[in-house]
Amino acid sequence: MQIDYINGPKTDKIFGMSKYQIEIHKRLDVKLNIIEYESIMHNLEKRYSHPLKSNLENKPDTQTHEDSKLKNFFVEIGRTTLKNIDRYRYKIKVQNNIKKQNIKHITSQENAYLLNSIKTNRSVVTCYDLIPWAFEKNHSRLWKSNMSGLKKADRIMTISEFSKDEIIKYLNYPKERIHIVSAAVDHDLYHKKRNKDILIQHNIPKDQKFILYVGSETPRQNLNFLLRSLAKLKKKLPGIKLLKIGDPQSYGARKQLLNTIRELDLQNNVIFLGYVSEEELPKWYNASDLLVYPCLYAGFGLPPLEAMACGTPVITSNTSSLPEVVDDAGIMVDPNDDNALELNMYNVLTQDDLTQKLTEKGLKRSKIFTWDNAAKETQEVYDSL
Repeated sequence: MQIDYINGPKTDKIFGMSKYQIEIHKRLDVKLNIIEYESIMHNLEKRYSHPLKSNLENKPDTQTHEDSKLKNFFVEIGRTTLKNIDRYRYKIKVQNNIKKQNIKHITSQENAYLLNSIKTNRSVVTCYDLIPWAFEKNHSRLWKSNMSGLKKADRIMTISEFSKDEIIKYLNYPKERIHIVSAAVDHDLYHKKRNKDILIQHNIPKDQKFILYVGSETPRQNLNFLLRSLAKLKKKLPGIKLLKIGDPQSYGARKQLLNTIRELDLQNNVIFLGYVSEEELPKWYNASDLLVYPCLYAGFGLPPLEAMACGTPVITSNTSSLPEVVDDAGIMVDPNDDNALELNMYNVLTQDDLTQKLTEKGLKRSKIFTWDNAAKETQEVYDSL
């Protein structure tokens, strides 16, 4: 079986969508005709971004509101223009490289617009979520094109019941042609091996209690909520640290986050690590005392699952797909109630019996999700085409 694997921009980082596709397809016996492209936008961001090793030493933003607003306006125009160029280049590349007899697999809803210009009767799109359309209310020309392309797919694969329901709701797409292929965890890599040795690399004492957050800094990740709760927790546990792993992935998000940290006097309580490799990430889960994932809207939510697989207690939001992932193995809170989050963080960090209970439940829950099952379910979708 051969698949035209329409995978979007090349990336050397493994997280989220790229992790999902890598884990599944290394377990499949299919031949992939990989069609990717070098993104002008990504290359410029990579070239002109600076190391984020000491973010809290940056000076506060002193621009006036009007200056900042004008700057952001022109930056957004530039980013949109470059993205449009990228999409046009990619459309031409896909048209020139697909093979008539192959199944066409578009690996992200972000590239579903391609089905408006590719004629095929054997297409599948992996739609992780409809965040831009359903949550951010981005009804731009591009997203109208993506929604139109999704409707043309012969099959849609998605990662949760929540996302399936959203697809049916916003696309009126036939539910019998939507296949849930859940994200999962590599239990050979993510497993319980509690050890705090990695803290020495960042001059953190091994007896230091710390909270872990893994993910981006986009508004839907709700990090201001986590910071407000942390500021309240600091009054009870003055030395508490929040360790944040992951790139910002949203223009201007880091600057806003740093300003909030200063306003709440948390400069000595927050540590940014940036991107962490797949091999190193389980060590941070195993070293942490608690993972907090306060996301407002998620198609699945890998960090809570990976944390549970490492025996790390989890607190997450009671919204969107997150209850499907965590069930009763973690603590779920209203993502607008910072008093509830602060109280639950304090309880987990100070009550050994609660920590042990969450660890045991999390380990058991994580075993349900395997990449072997995800690969088998993906193969079944290919076979149906």
